[in-house]
Amino acid sequence: MKKTLGFTSFEFYFVLSVIGIIVLVAMQRYVYLAEETKRLSFEVVAKHFNASVYNHHARWVMAQQQTKTFQLNIDGLDIQFTAQGWPLMVVTEKPLSPIVTVASCLSLWNNLLQNPPSISSDDGDTYGSRIYHLSVSQEGACRYELITKSPDEFYFEYTPLSGRVIFHTPPITKNN
Repeated sequence: MKKTLGFTSFEFYFVLSVIGIIVLVAMQRYVYLAEETKRLSFEVVAKHFNASVYNHHARWVMAQQQTKTFQLNIDGLDIQFTAQGWPLMVVTEKPLSPIVTVASCLSLWNNLLQNPPSISSDDGDTYGSRIYHLSVSQEGACRYELITKSPDEFYFEYTPLSGRVIFHTPPITKNN
């Protein structure tokens, strides 16, 4: 009687197929969790930006009780406000014009958020070279977009003239 020490080809292919199925299910779950992590990260950044805008607006309202000004020094930053009291830009040298530009939106992104994610802009880096992309709409809104591989768009827009922050996140699709 001959003694075999290895697997038969059927056993080998069966085990290989089971491992393949497990890896396939695990990869689908991993991709889903990675996308959900990006969504959550985007929502956290957008909510922090929104909270910072309203915090600065409240400080401007409190300062208006003492003196009428469109520029305040808050936490060591000279911030220029609109006539309605919404943050327009962080002033580095001298007050700029009250027009929303990529530079003014970028100054808000870099100074209102603590440790902001990297961002590209229409005036600088190429689209998609960073995590976020900044553009200015024709209506004068700063648009901060999360760069993803999916066709769905994650972005929020801040309009300094009205103080409105609009969030756009596609609906959650569960692929389990």
